[in-house]
Amino acid sequence: MDAWNTSDESLGSNTTESIYASYAERQVPSAATFVASFVGLLGNLAVICAILTVKKLQTTTNVFVFNLAVADVLTCTVAPLQAVTILNDELVFPLWVCKLVAFCLITCIGCSINCLVCIAVNRLIGITTAAHSVYRKLLTPCKLSFALVLTWFPPLVVATTPLLSDYAEYGYNPIYNSCTWQSSRSYTFSYAMLVAVVFFPIQFLVLFVSYLRIFLYVRKTSRSTLGQDSAAYTNLALQRQLWERQVAVTKNLFLVVCVFLLCLSPYFLILALVKTASSALSYASTILVANSSVNPIIYATRHPDFRTAFAGMVHCGRKGQSSQPVVAPRGRVSYKTTTNTDFELQTSV
Repeated sequence: MDAWNTSDESLGSNTTESIYASYAERQVPSAATFVASFVGLLGNLAVICAILTVKKLQTTTNVFVFNLAVADVLTCTVAPLQAVTILNDELVFPLWVCKLVAFCLITCIGCSINCLVCIAVNRLIGITTAAHSVYRKLLTPCKLSFALVLTWFPPLVVATTPLLSDYAEYGYNPIYNSCTWQSSRSYTFSYAMLVAVVFFPIQFLVLFVSYLRIFLYVRKTSRSTLGQDSAAYTNLALQRQLWERQVAVTKNLFLVVCVFLLCLSPYFLILALVKTASSALSYASTILVANSSVNPIIYATRHPDFRTAFAGMVHCGRKGQSSQPVVAPRGRVSYKTTTNTDFELQTSV
């Protein structure tokens, strides 16, 4: 995903000069990409399997978590090809494969950003909407489907632009030894700015405003709840428990967003501000791709439902034995079951 150099010097006689001073310097981003791709592929496939198989995880918010995992799986699938390209001085596979790698990386990373925006808006509605009937009306299957389409549509438009116009062209970049876009002198910085503008500022603003409003609302509501007379509410303890679960879920998702922004910001800031070829952009793009492996780690360590689902996958044999019928006394057969109220399912992620 590294952008072409935009300076006049870089477009002159030194256009094909690589930013890497030695082969050892190439091995760092390449190795990091290989490791992140392997971890991310396994982790995100586990997230997808958990959501598909565990009913408690089949919630409105997890529709976007599922979509995010799909985008990250695609990223981790094509990223190793980019790692192979970095290690060589020339393209070692067909040009169409190189173009496909660039297309997929731009599309999937853009979709990942939009998924986090949808998750933030979903959490804002879920936390600040008092009536859950209103929450269900605002997030109907039709509206969710439309939101999923929106997560993919703008990145696809940006990624398709080089294929349908002469604005830019996908191919092998000898400066960064990577599969990315190639442009003429007049178009280079413009396409880089198009990617940066479509993928970053609006999404960052929505994320910031959404979680700021959630924070202010939670602080205000927590104070008012603590000041109420518990004798006036027979189910205050249950309400409080479910409310704390909502807040905990939102905190976990906010952590995902923070980590993503830390991985995302360096790349887009360098892309927009640095106008000369720099190895910093290569390392920033490696960090950006590596983020695809971080989200499953956060889920596995902080989210209780995902932890349980992942543990069940690891100990699938033991889980299969626990699902066998248990013979009860006097010939009766019973099954171990777990019950959850609809309200709990609505508040879980």
